Amino acid sequence: MDLITVENVTKTYRIGVGRARGREMMPPPFDRGVSKLFPKWWMANTFNALDDVSFNVPKGTSLALLGHNGAGKTTMLKVISGVTAASTGSVKVNGRIAALIDVLVGFHLDLTGRENTYLLGAVYGFGRKEMNERLDRILEFAGIEEMADTPLKRYLSGLLDRLRFSIIASLDVDVLLVDEILAVGDAAFQRKCVEWLADFTSNGGTLVFISHNLGLVRSMTQQTVWLDHGRVVEQGETDAVLKRYAQAMEQRTNESLSGNRSAASKVISERGMNRWGAGGARVGSVHVEETVEDGPVQVSITYDTAGLTEGVFSIGFIDESGSELGAATSPVVKLDSVAGSMRCVIDPFPFRPGIYFPVVAILSHDGRVEDRWRLDRAVVIEQSDRGPSLDFGSVSIAAEWSEVYAEQQGA
Repeated sequence: MDLITVENVTKTYRIGVGRARGREMMPPPFDRGVSKLFPKWWMANTFNALDDVSFNVPKGTSLALLGHNGAGKTTMLKVISGVTAASTGSVKVNGRIAALIDVLVGFHLDLTGRENTYLLGAVYGFGRKEMNERLDRILEFAGIEEMADTPLKRYLSGLLDRLRFSIIASLDVDVLLVDEILAVGDAAFQRKCVEWLADFTSNGGTLVFISHNLGLVRSMTQQTVWLDHGRVVEQGETDAVLKRYAQAMEQRTNESLSGNRSAASKVISERGMNRWGAGGARVGSVHVEETVEDGPVQVSITYDTAGLTEGVFSIGFIDESGSELGAATSPVVKLDSVAGSMRCVIDPFPFRPGIYFPVVAILSHDGRVEDRWRLDRAVVIEQSDRGPSLDFGSVSIAAEWSEVYAEQQGA
């Protein structure tokens, strides 16, 4: 049974209120008639945040919406939850639904935490008596018992997130929509939220989840819908979609960086690639060759010396959850020319199947970071046929094993 059915949903927004005021003020059903008579004028200065999107979510399924910023993920959640209506198409939800999209939706900052608990509960159809039965549990889960009678305007933003998640977690809902709510707050509360969501789905709850943390997406969801500029690229099992999504990220980044340095700088600025350093040398480009099963990972780096005469090169890796896993470091290298290139071969590659993001750095001989670049392109490691193993962490530790026979034990 499908709890959520999305059919041919398009959400159109207008650019500039002043230029669209006449069309915005036109009441139905006249707006539909005018749009058919003058389609070109009606659609001027518009863009589709969602464009003919269709998918379904069976009961008890956890599904991720994946894509770049501006892909339409949050808009899709708002359409499903009823915060905004689709321009065309339909959404059907069979069950009680709750959404964690914007921390302030349903809250009044002049009211206390206790009062806002009743208010948000009422938004979802729960009366004062029902919320009274949940109140102690909500305040304890959020860890704000002492601030229950304090107005929300005096809360830190992290406490607002705690309170909102705790209220939603106390409600009896069939479908839960979550948009990056776990990206804020302290680590202990994040773990508590992840554990609660795992219990929610294991008990038959249906979850639609947005996160840029690919590790969370992999561990928390079974199905993934990949959106790109408002269109569905692919829907399927999370592991398979994540692999193709990461490969597409690399292809897109390589195409963007194939131009000159100014183009690369523009991509770094637009895509938020993490880059910093003293500037004594600069990484020009990084190319990670396509990996084959159980094969080495080969990385080629071009660089400009900018006056640095000797340096150390480093290639590290960050996993899907953002944890730094380790790095391969070169010996001190003489840099005699203005520009050059280096090549690093990591064999065997020590990480288990998954998605990893390279961090390339140039350091001076005394350890000063001249340039450090955390790339958004990914290294995808496929599942190998080396036999079963415990899925424990990212690093595969090489070791030699031998059987100890009884006579050896007694010796």
